[in-house]
Amino acid sequence: MDEADVDPCRSDYVEHTRQLFVDVAQQGAIATGERPARRAVFRKTHGVASGTMVLDQARPKELRQGIFAGDRYLLGLRFSSDVAPDADDADNGTIGVAIKLFGVTPPTLAEIDPGAPTADLILQNHDVFFVDTGYDMCVFTDLALKGKIEDWFRDHPDTRQILADMAKREDSVLAATYFSVLPYAFGAERTVKYRLRPLQAGPSRAPITDRNRLATDFAERLAAGSAAFAFEIQVPATGKTLPIDQATSRWSEEDAPFVPVATVEIPQQDVGREGQQAYGDTLAFSPWRVPEANRPLGSIAESRRRAYPSSAALRHYVNGTPEAEPHMPRKS
Repeated sequence: MDEADVDPCRSDYVEHTRQLFVDVAQQGAIATGERPARRAVFRKTHGVASGTMVLDQARPKELRQGIFAGDRYLLGLRFSSDVAPDADDADNGTIGVAIKLFGVTPPTLAEIDPGAPTADLILQNHDVFFVDTGYDMCVFTDLALKGKIEDWFRDHPDTRQILADMAKREDSVLAATYFSVLPYAFGAERTVKYRLRPLQAGPSRAPITDRNRLATDFAERLAAGSAAFAFEIQVPATGKTLPIDQATSRWSEEDAPFVPVATVEIPQQDVGREGQQAYGDTLAFSPWRVPEANRPLGSIAESRRRAYPSSAALRHYVNGTPEAEPHMPRKS
């Protein structure tokens, strides 16, 4: 028997990964009566805010590709954790931020409404992933859903350590540092990664016993004042070739320094206003909603290209919400 006949990940890791996340995990939660239907990953929302990305006018010409050729974008941000919606933030899990930019020149590589004037940036609070390739991700997820994850850990002890590192405690989603983790093209000749570095710090403003302390802290900080992040591009030095499809491998800052190119400004606002979280939970994000110049790279990115829109389509269908991409940010 051919190996592909017994290993669906070997046969088509992209499609089988989609099936595992959407047809098995997400559909399984829906079948239990979960309403509204939620995302397959990063299911717990901590807060949704509006803001602006302001590009540095002094950035060099070579750092003006695709999205980064613009000057200024309105944006929406959704901060979330890769845990159950009712999980206690005492263990916050991996935290992510999804950014939707408005006013981008289309088209993008998105499967749904590629002509929309939007682009998405998706980052999380650790700089490496816990497996290397799309095939590895497929096998890991398959084993996890079968309750056999120890089979993977036995041969890949580094995965267990990276997962533990990814779940580090954060006092505030506005004081965490976020990374693209995976590489992106930057025009025809460069490969880069991204970092979102906070410009504020400080202890949590929520009680330690608060199960939703990250949401409480987020709301209180933005009710009291503004927040900001530096958006940076990690560019390999001349002559340095860094791995593209080896997601557990860290790009050192010595080989690839970070260059600030923009500021993400989040003004003071009421993030608890009527409909705000529901709006953020309705938004769909995809790493492929970017211009060709900013194309995602590597086999894990290929898996995400199919899984993300499939998950969004199922969620929108069950919830009865439109699948169309918004062309303008929500009014304050």
